[in-house]
Amino acid sequence: MTGARAGIPPAYETLAANKRLAEILRAVDEDFLVLLEWDWDRRVVTWPRQHPVIGLPDCPVPGCPLAITVLTRPMCGGCMLRWSKSDLPLEEFLLVTKAESRGVGQVPCAMQGCEQPRLTVAGLLCDAHRFQHTTVGLRALTLEEFLGHPSVTGLVRLGSCEVAACYLDRTARTPPYCKAHLNRFYRARKVPGFDEAHWRRTDKAICTTREASLRGLPDQLVAELLFGLWVRTRQGFKSRPECLRQLYDRLRLHQVQELAEVTDPAAHGHSREQVTMIRAWQRELQLLNMTPETERLKDRWDMVVFGLSGHISFAAILQEPLWEAIWVYDDLPRRRNKKRRQHARAVIAAMGMLSESLRVQRADHGRVPAAWGRSDILAFTNRMGYFTSTGQITPRRRLAFTRYARRVLLRFRALGLTAPGRLLAGMPVDFAILPEDMPDEPEDTEAGRDLPDEVMRALCAHLDELETMTSIEVRVATELLIDTGRRPDEINTLPLNCLEQDPDGSDILVYDNHKAYRLGRRLPIGTETAAAIRRQQQRVRDFLLPPGLGEVLARPPRARHRQRRRRPRDSAGAVQQDPDLPLRLPPLLRPAPRRRRSPRRRSQGTDGPPAGPYHHGLLPRRGGTPTRGRRPGHRPAVRPAWQPGLARRAEPARLRARPPRDRRGGRPLRRLP
Repeated sequence: MTGARAGIPPAYETLAANKRLAEILRAVDEDFLVLLEWDWDRRVVTWPRQHPVIGLPDCPVPGCPLAITVLTRPMCGGCMLRWSKSDLPLEEFLLVTKAESRGVGQVPCAMQGCEQPRLTVAGLLCDAHRFQHTTVGLRALTLEEFLGHPSVTGLVRLGSCEVAACYLDRTARTPPYCKAHLNRFYRARKVPGFDEAHWRRTDKAICTTREASLRGLPDQLVAELLFGLWVRTRQGFKSRPECLRQLYDRLRLHQVQELAEVTDPAAHGHSREQVTMIRAWQRELQLLNMTPETERLKDRWDMVVFGLSGHISFAAILQEPLWEAIWVYDDLPRRRNKKRRQHARAVIAAMGMLSESLRVQRADHGRVPAAWGRSDILAFTNRMGYFTSTGQITPRRRLAFTRYARRVLLRFRALGLTAPGRLLAGMPVDFAILPEDMPDEPEDTEAGRDLPDEVMRALCAHLDELETMTSIEVRVATELLIDTGRRPDEINTLPLNCLEQDPDGSDILVYDNHKAYRLGRRLPIGTETAAAIRRQQQRVRDFLLPPGLGEVLARPPRARHRQRRRRPRDSAGAVQQDPDLPLRLPPLLRPAPRRRRSPRRRSQGTDGPPAGPYHHGLLPRRGGTPTRGRRPGHRPAVRPAWQPGLARRAEPARLRARPPRDRRGGRPLRRLP
């Protein structure tokens, strides 16, 4: 099969008429279709044997033609069932040849030149030759003698099964179905009101363990399903044949023409995994052939093409020249913080206020940029002041929106949009917000965000108690926040080698300003602050790093990179910690292993404790957050190994003593060995 054969459907007039179908087919990789053995005439997806994502290996049992669909099992499902009923170990069971298998598809008749399928895999003969062998006077012949008899000749193919989803050959002329669908037809026609034509269009296909049929589905839906399977495989997700068969059969049952029609997959009976796949495929189809150049021409942007999430709508901007301007498209790449989409929405809201002011104040509703003037700016500023006085917007919002509008108008001129022939051609020079038009800064009537002096004095005086209540890391972080004034996330993400020295010997703190995307900032710090950082560095090295590696980390960065070799390994061969370690200590605690509940065994004839130790303790959680029972001077709650008379009480089980748990209901924690 060639790539052109796999990638182009035979109906070229359909491909030319449906441009969406052509776009989807051009997006699918042809090598992927060849891997699936795809043919537009047969329309059956075949899972390969060797592939890192969707490969299905063969069953290792001799004589078994099926595939292993659950990769955590050593055999196929049928062989696993037979092994569970036998007493043989796995090594011996893998040597036993399988007598017969089901679900292997159709096999040609054993008669040479016969094109009709066998009635059964073990029978070796088609239905006509089996009838001839058993009833036409040739019963006394063996199978070998029957196949060599001169009166026995090969038969021509009867045609395909009339069920839309089936690709097997029929076994008789009437009814025109394969053996499996013939049995289904006999059962289905017993139901009152049976519609044979509808049953042919919607009945399920008969597939092997490696196959899934897409027959009976529209061309566009088939292309969308192939595209979704290709995207899912490219992303590294495994796709099980038994899951996709049910999905395809249900789409065929509801006569879906395209995936966009499936608005509620769960209501159609799809499983959770199938709902996830349908939602992901619908989203990928929406983003197909979508680029920032084409998206910026719309009045509603999908921010995924810009590397963000969500949408931005220009519905608030009523004048066409304004929303067609490319100022947001030019502004987005210059925004490097995490709230670029929220900032763009705020700017659009400000321009929406200006657009509404033009619509209300002008007779032409502000559709002609050349007619804009100074009076429109004054009307906009007065309108913003009126909204502030009535409480519709806050003074801070008024100041922010005025700043946004002023900056956008200046950006229009910087981009040359007011030149002749451009979007805002003829916009007057006086249509601009001047510095004297800006409102005053609102008075800060609320208390400042800084902690009061008395609170800071109390906090500095009780740092030892803070360390006792939480951990040494919380104290170090608090000291750094007080001494440096940096943001909490900047202190939390400090690397281990965050302390350097200037040529004059003064200490410098190297941190990353993530909010403004300014990395490697240098801040001079005092001697006591530097000493606290060095003590924390030593604690991290003593806990995580073996002897010798701490000396490597203490070297200058350039010398360390010049002498870098392979990562050091311990005696067990495990890779040790990377030199780029955080300044904070890792969690010193881990959850205790889950134990299966079993009745406690007691010594016969005694009223003593259960056999074996049973001890629980409460320790602080990760990050030094104090838990219940960890206040200063308070002993942690501990369940005794056994309480005399506890088992003889007539109280309900919920009122007896239980192992202590934390606030989230988690099991007790214990220290690392």
